[in-house]
Amino acid sequence: MELWTMSIKAILLSYVVIQSYVSVGSISPWYMLYILLYLCLNISIHITKKGSVTTIVLLLSMLVTALSSSYIQPLLLLLLPLNIYELFTIYLRKRGIILFLMMVPLLLLSQEFQAILVTYGLVAMLSFLYYLLLNTYINKNADLKEDIEKRNEHIQQLTQSLNENKEYIRQSDYTIKLEERNRLSQEIHDKIGHSMTGALIQMEASKRLFTSDPNKSAELLQNAIHISKDGIESIRLVLKNMKPPKEQLGMNRMKLFVDEFSAKHTFRTSLTHEGNVDIITPIQWKVIQENTKEALTNAMKYSNATFVSIHIEVLRSLIKVDVSDNGKGEQKVIKGLGLIGMEERAASVSGTIIVDGSRGFSVTTLIPHG
Repeated sequence: MELWTMSIKAILLSYVVIQSYVSVGSISPWYMLYILLYLCLNISIHITKKGSVTTIVLLLSMLVTALSSSYIQPLLLLLLPLNIYELFTIYLRKRGIILFLMMVPLLLLSQEFQAILVTYGLVAMLSFLYYLLLNTYINKNADLKEDIEKRNEHIQQLTQSLNENKEYIRQSDYTIKLEERNRLSQEIHDKIGHSMTGALIQMEASKRLFTSDPNKSAELLQNAIHISKDGIESIRLVLKNMKPPKEQLGMNRMKLFVDEFSAKHTFRTSLTHEGNVDIITPIQWKVIQENTKEALTNAMKYSNATFVSIHIEVLRSLIKVDVSDNGKGEQKVIKGLGLIGMEERAASVSGTIIVDGSRGFSVTTLIPHG
């Protein structure tokens, strides 16, 4: 702001000096003294930051300009509008009043100033427009900076949330693996370990009785065989239980979820898919199901819809999940906690969401793969 203000003052001062020299043919010592005073006072305006000091310096500059225009050179009055604007913008916010005050000297000019009457009015108007455009530019620039700061802050929040989600997923995976390892270890110890120990004892006893009591030895060996078979069956059952049922995986689990939701509520649902859904990872399925659940809940609460379509499409580099309803829609979408949560979940797998309320309401989750 200071640089632009000093620039317009320098341009106007140069114009006044040149015009004064052209009209008179020489520059008097008093004229030079005024120029130096004017420069000192107007530079001081931009050095001092206190409002009271600035007001005093502006008043002094206006007084010196008014006296010098009366006794030295009338053209110096053209420098007055800039100081008038600077002074009254400290106390007034209405631009129209400030423009009127800049024009007041026109009503007070004596006969000797009639030659510069039009020039003064033109300079005052141009100065006012210059400051008005400058303030508009500065305000817009400040608004843009504030908007950028808010966006950067939001990006930082999303980045922090993304990192927290990644850490949560990592910890969850580790915890699940650790719990599964402990469960499997305990189950092997409780079931298979005891069986194998019993079989080993039976075989050791059979070995000792092999020569002295063949019949008893054969009986013990047969018991050991039965125990070993039971142990092998236990191993098979443990390994089978480690693999989740098919209906709990991927698209089948999604179908179960959608069917259960549709059975509990009044509107109809449709689930379709395209492409190779087998490439969708468990973490991606978790995000898809949670976002679909949130979208269905929002449709139930706000849309007045009778039908909701869920379409999962696996493209070359993206997984696209579209949940759309035939409800009333929303021209201006305001992001609440639900949509923000969907964005954060999608961001945790490097994805994003697109919301459209123009025809019904749809939420599209896009997740990269491969």
